[in-house]
Amino acid sequence: MKGQDPTTRVINHKTLRKMIGAIAFLMPIAVIVFSGKPFHEMTSISISYWTDANDIFVGSLIAVAVFLVAYNGTGVCKKDIEYWLSKLACTFALLVVIFPTKNFNGNYERLPGDKYGALPGWLQPIAEVIPPNYMHGFAAVFLFVCLIILMAFFSQRAKNKKAYVRAKHYLLISLTMAISLPTIFIVGILTEAYAEVFWVELVGLWLFGLGWSYSGWYTEFTPKKEDRQVSELKEIEVDPFHLNFETDFVIEGGVTYKFEAKGCWMDWFLACGPDGWGPDWKIFTRKNRMPGQPFFKLCGNIGKDESTKFEIGSIREWDAPTGIDHLPPEERKLYLFANDWESKYENNETLHPTEGGPLKVKISRLD
Repeated sequence: MKGQDPTTRVINHKTLRKMIGAIAFLMPIAVIVFSGKPFHEMTSISISYWTDANDIFVGSLIAVAVFLVAYNGTGVCKKDIEYWLSKLACTFALLVVIFPTKNFNGNYERLPGDKYGALPGWLQPIAEVIPPNYMHGFAAVFLFVCLIILMAFFSQRAKNKKAYVRAKHYLLISLTMAISLPTIFIVGILTEAYAEVFWVELVGLWLFGLGWSYSGWYTEFTPKKEDRQVSELKEIEVDPFHLNFETDFVIEGGVTYKFEAKGCWMDWFLACGPDGWGPDWKIFTRKNRMPGQPFFKLCGNIGKDESTKFEIGSIREWDAPTGIDHLPPEERKLYLFANDWESKYENNETLHPTEGGPLKVKISRLD
């Protein structure tokens, strides 16, 4: 639009999150209230497809799917891992709607004798091969898997911003979903004390709604102003293809340097910024050059010496080790790299400016 500030978001990502969270939290309550069925007959939230609450169930899932397809992740890079996860979650949400679970009579009939009356004609041949409730269950499980992983990414992003309390809240919600949902299902199966699918769906939707609502209400973390004098020294464009990218910048011992990185680079098909992609859980990162740091996080070392490597990310103040000034300048050069497996650098790429690249690092000296 003419005259519009180009930095203004057309769609507010926090509003999207609030709307997704509200729908996920309220939908189970609405389908129970308006289903027209006694509570004890509701063996799952999904069975409301066959009740008076059909429109609420279908409409809510389609709305969540639309919001998820509109959600593009961090916005730092065009197609980061959150972008792809949100699109996968959207697909699974639509599959949950398209392929219903069995009705109260254990079939898919809207009218007696109409075997797959609830399905469009073009889907009925698929139903002959794969029962709709199997497709429904598969899609529902992987929808929740996507939502659990997205919440873990919310946690990592908050940690990168130094918002540690918020990061712990997201992580708690993610872990609670990952642990409680299979536990509720298994205990329900073993004890037959409750409708296990109903409670898995209810708890999963409420935790999902809580997490996304919370992610839409936080206030941005504002770092303290720098009191020390900053002297800008160099700006470097980093190519992630290199195991050690040479910078020609010589480190002085005992000096405090400030690194500020912006831009995007590509790990195979995943675009990300200098904070990398994925959580920093050691179960995933143990083979990285810097274990315990996310994949593709910007890191550095001195003179290609792996014992001196350190993580940087989007911003970092770093104290250079003392006692190195006796070394020749060649051995005190700064090398930068993307945190990855040593054997997997051949699929790493820099990105064109139209795709959010390249990744650039500004190095300053703090006096």
